[in-house]
Amino acid sequence: MTSLTPFKASPEKGSITVLIAFLLPVMILMLALVVNIGQLVFTKIKLQNTVDACALSAAAVQAAGLNEIADLNREMVFENKKAGYFLSSGIWYDYQQAANAKRFFNNSSNGILDWIRKYQEQANQSYAADAERVAQQVKRLNLPQSFLIAKHDTRRLMYLKEHYNYPSFIYYSDSFSKGSPVSTLNWFNPDDPRFAGAHDGRLSLPAQRMTPLYDNFRILEKTEKKTPTYVDYNLILPAHPFILGDAIFRGVPTLRAMAAARPAGGNIYNLRPSYGAILVK
Repeated sequence: MTSLTPFKASPEKGSITVLIAFLLPVMILMLALVVNIGQLVFTKIKLQNTVDACALSAAAVQAAGLNEIADLNREMVFENKKAGYFLSSGIWYDYQQAANAKRFFNNSSNGILDWIRKYQEQANQSYAADAERVAQQVKRLNLPQSFLIAKHDTRRLMYLKEHYNYPSFIYYSDSFSKGSPVSTLNWFNPDDPRFAGAHDGRLSLPAQRMTPLYDNFRILEKTEKKTPTYVDYNLILPAHPFILGDAIFRGVPTLRAMAAARPAGGNIYNLRPSYGAILVK
């Protein structure tokens, strides 16, 4: 009859248990460290991508505004040439008749060129304000808990310089002559219902005049963007807890990112409405 040998536990099994007991907290700590580093890197990348998107979105809105202003410049140049053509198309009855024609186009308040300039200014202000709203909206959609701070001066975005030219004209003096009547230009508002049809404001009427004189008027031609249009933002994400072991790692610190963008590719003065947004920083 075979006898059974008593079972004896190996001392190695106890040491493995002790080793696992020591290593488990270290492994958990390392896991928390890896997860938290991943969270930090992902948050930083998202922060930079968000501020880039804010700057590009704002610059795209500004580009649309500059394109509209460039289109309005085309209209301004067209009306300016028309005014110059009208003024030089004959000899005016007197200086006042020529001045009436000039004021129809440019009188610093209600002329055709003045209204185009007002539309430019309104578009400039409107698009600058829209650019700021769009940037804040992009921030809210991506990182609502962050703070977007504009570093640029909005007034620089809206500054337009006016350019003028000086079309010349000829007019008769107020002295009557004893000679035969001559053809003179007189101005009547083309919007007056009495002058329907192809009437453009000028009417040629005979009058006894003498001594033609030369002069010129200062007329708005177009605008120019002298200062560069750009947007420059700082995005700040306040300190917040880590996913794991926040008490040990003391949370994610305050993170900051910055980006600048501007419209490029077009030119208001050269009548090129081809602006698009690019990142510059």
